Amino acid sequence: MLMQRVQRTIERYGMLAPGDGVVVAVSGGPDSVCLLSVLAELAKDLDLRLHAAHLDHGFRGAESAAEARFVQDLARSMGIPATIEQVDVPRYCAERGLSAPAGAREVRYRFLEQAADSVSADRIALGHTANDQAETVILRLIRGAGLAGLSGIRPKRGRIIRPLIDTTRSEVLTRLREQGLDYVTDPSNRKPVYARNRVRQEIIPLLERFNPRIVTALAGQARLFRDEDQALESALAGLLPQAVREAGDELRIDRAAFLLMPTGLQKRLLRRAAESAGPAGASLSAVQTDEALEFMRSTRSGRRLDLTCGLVLEREYGWFVLQPGKTAPAVDLPVDLPGTTEVPPLGLAVETAVAAPSAGMPREGNYLWQAIFDYDKITLPLHLRNRRPGDAFLPAGMGGRSKKLQDYFVDSKVPRMQRDLVPLLASGQDIVWVVGMRTDGRFLAGPGTRKALVVTIRKLQ
Repeated sequence: MLMQRVQRTIERYGMLAPGDGVVVAVSGGPDSVCLLSVLAELAKDLDLRLHAAHLDHGFRGAESAAEARFVQDLARSMGIPATIEQVDVPRYCAERGLSAPAGAREVRYRFLEQAADSVSADRIALGHTANDQAETVILRLIRGAGLAGLSGIRPKRGRIIRPLIDTTRSEVLTRLREQGLDYVTDPSNRKPVYARNRVRQEIIPLLERFNPRIVTALAGQARLFRDEDQALESALAGLLPQAVREAGDELRIDRAAFLLMPTGLQKRLLRRAAESAGPAGASLSAVQTDEALEFMRSTRSGRRLDLTCGLVLEREYGWFVLQPGKTAPAVDLPVDLPGTTEVPPLGLAVETAVAAPSAGMPREGNYLWQAIFDYDKITLPLHLRNRRPGDAFLPAGMGGRSKKLQDYFVDSKVPRMQRDLVPLLASGQDIVWVVGMRTDGRFLAGPGTRKALVVTIRKLQ
């Protein structure tokens, strides 16, 4: 049953072709062990070249090392070569102000891409199941998402494939029992501090009381949302040549054509235009999109609207003109501690809390960035501001050497017009954190920390 389901999934999404080289991500957990065994069974018929890959994230010391040995032995028992590596992900997260889940994801995907390149693999296979899909749909529904978000985990994206995406975890466990395959269990998957774990342990069981097949139902909804999202994208692609013109560094939207579109397509066009015209990473929030729509439906010629993603929207007779703002908004706001400080010019909110150093990163949530500092090393009040001439800091993990912020932006390939939009957390004259990029190593929490200052940056909704 499971094998037929996986084969249908592979065929439906065109995941594999005869002769493909496939790097299989194997954590040692039940899903990845099942995935490796399924692909090993299919390898003869499809002439697949399999290569297992495992990354020890360094979060759990000897326990993580034991899992790496387990994967090495499992791959050897199946006659599959393996790449096993270890990365100090906790240090990586601390240096960049990332949460543990976000940092681990970055490192893991980079490792898998490098492993695939090293063995000339055509595909990277991941062990996400229908349960992971259902959990993702619930999480995004709770946080607020459109069709694209509710489409959940993509079965295929570039060379990444997920052959188990239509298979439930109970089917995975049944196969492992039937095949006599062992697996390891990551204790962090049971901790209720992470939102996904709470969805798995609390919300899914509750929903199963209403629909015992809720996992299958939600996975099916994700497919439906994905199909409808693709249909709307196709419709938009047909309208774009009539409605949008590029002129230098600006986009011109035909007012008459735009106002004839259904609201859903108007919002998509606006978001697409912002991504195209704005600085790298520019995006419109739901609130900003609604504000822009209201402006476009009622404004007179000559009026303009400043969008917080670094763009200006202006009506010019029969056109709406979207272009980069001439100057970034000047920002220098004191940060409440503890508490929440909204920064409307940047579309951000800063949340601060003082905690015991053993508390670690806050639980997973709807944040952009997180960092933990040594409270006693901070001079209050903290400020959130944009850059000033002469700014410099000591980037964590770079040998304690001072670096001009301008040089850091150049080295990090931050586009020129985006640099004034990068928020800086400052303590007096010192930059504590180039938010979303790198912390200053002098202020990070460490072994001698008595009180930790936890800073979380969120998008304003």
